[in-house]
Amino acid sequence: VATAAPTAPLDLAPQPSAPPLWEHARALERRQAMPTGRQAEAATGLSTPAETLPALRVIGQFGSTYVIAEGPDGMYLIDQHAAHERIVYEEVKRQRRRREVSRQGLLAPATFEVTPGQDEVLRARYGELADFGFDIEPFGDRTYLVRAVPELVSADDWSGMLRELLDALAGESGVDFEEKVAISIACHRRAVRAGQVLSDSEMRALVRRLESTELPHTCPHGRPTLIHLSNGQLRRHFGRS
Repeated sequence: VATAAPTAPLDLAPQPSAPPLWEHARALERRQAMPTGRQAEAATGLSTPAETLPALRVIGQFGSTYVIAEGPDGMYLIDQHAAHERIVYEEVKRQRRRREVSRQGLLAPATFEVTPGQDEVLRARYGELADFGFDIEPFGDRTYLVRAVPELVSADDWSGMLRELLDALAGESGVDFEEKVAISIACHRRAVRAGQVLSDSEMRALVRRLESTELPHTCPHGRPTLIHLSNGQLRRHFGRS
């Protein structure tokens, strides 16, 4: 994949007399989840756009981590990793809902050994995991044979993803199984990472796909995918109101 030549990030660190706008932006980045509606506006002082995103025009990349874009209602700073996790998460759920799960067969069946706790979960759930693209069957004492994994999972990381999922499910009751699997796959996809330089076409593709998601403002863990600064906020910040 062609990549753009990295550039030195701009220094946008606020000075001691930083205006409230930057204080609000930092407060939003520290949030573990992004509320919606009036609650978010009251908590952060930032405007909260509608659930869906408008058509955005990519301007560039900042710090090899954030995509800068503009829309009819202001500027957007998009966390490229969180955005990609949201995209993959919704794709997993969409494939599952439509029963159109894409899977990749392993070059050779792999043996997968598990702990007693993991074995208890997998023995009860390996049939359900087939709905997400896994082809798993028992193969002895606490050992399974894996023939295929979801196409959305990185081919060299499926075993780590599966172990983390089994550990997360072990001993828990009332867990939303589908939700846990979808989040695990999204986290272990060969995702766009922070610090990764993206080409113009890669940034545009990422933003287009984020626009099409149902809940574009948060990643599957509830962390924000973007900061939105409205035209009005920018005008006031620069004394143009």
